[in-house]
Amino acid sequence: MRVFSLALGLGAGLLLGAYAVRKLDAAKRATSPVHVAGRAGQAAGTFSERLRYAAEEGRRAAQAREAELRTRYRVPHLADAAGDAPARASGD
Repeated sequence: MRVFSLALGLGAGLLLGAYAVRKLDAAKRATSPVHVAGRAGQAAGTFSERLRYAAEEGRRAAQAREAELRTRYRVPHLADAAGDAPARASGD
């Protein structure tokens, strides 16, 4: 019975020790400068994509709102209004 308990204790200790070593090694790799730089580069790329998408969506929303307000208040677009006005000579 003592031999069994000793073997069980040694086995559990070895398993826990191996688990701890693997976790520490993974943590060491995760905090290495190369890995941190790689994650920062990925995050920056994702951030710039999100920012670009948000800007595009903002432009679309602004154009839709502008069209709605122009229709409601019957305000012509500048391109339409410029066609009705006389042409100006440059340098006036």
